[in-house]
Amino acid sequence: FLARRESVDRAIIVRSKDDRIQIGVLEDAVLVEHYVAKSQEASLIGHVYLGRVQNVLSSMEAAFVDIGRGRNAVLYSGEVDWEAAAESAGEGKQQARRIELALKPGDKVLVQVTKDPVGHKGARLTSQVSLPGRYLVYVPNGSMNGISRKLPDTERARLKKILKEVLPE
Repeated sequence: FLARRESVDRAIIVRSKDDRIQIGVLEDAVLVEHYVAKSQEASLIGHVYLGRVQNVLSSMEAAFVDIGRGRNAVLYSGEVDWEAAAESAGEGKQQARRIELALKPGDKVLVQVTKDPVGHKGARLTSQVSLPGRYLVYVPNGSMNGISRKLPDTERARLKKILKEVLPE
């Protein structure tokens, strides 16, 4: 399966005109994928940032994080990676799950956008980062992985074997 796919001559063509961006994927000079997006519809969802905590509001159970996109984005306590927060604080996993104990103004935090900014509200964030690929979803520090069911069983089994070898338990 992979040997056949590797011998294909691939090209990606990008065209930007007025307010529209078009992306075409060619395999052996045949169009196999085509994407069209309007420039104004550029979404931040899925983008990963190293942000800096600006302030923490315990009454809202939220932290406001500067990700360099104008308005501060919001990270609610339900979206905090508590294990990473406990490790960075040098404490055991028995720490109370209050956001003001996990984050302080000035802290750097790795976050991913889950919802675009709307109106006067900033983007919504999570510190539980996931990186989706075409056939695999990687979750750093996660206890599970996801392999696409679109792959044949032999390829799924091969990927599972590779993941066991590469990723720590």
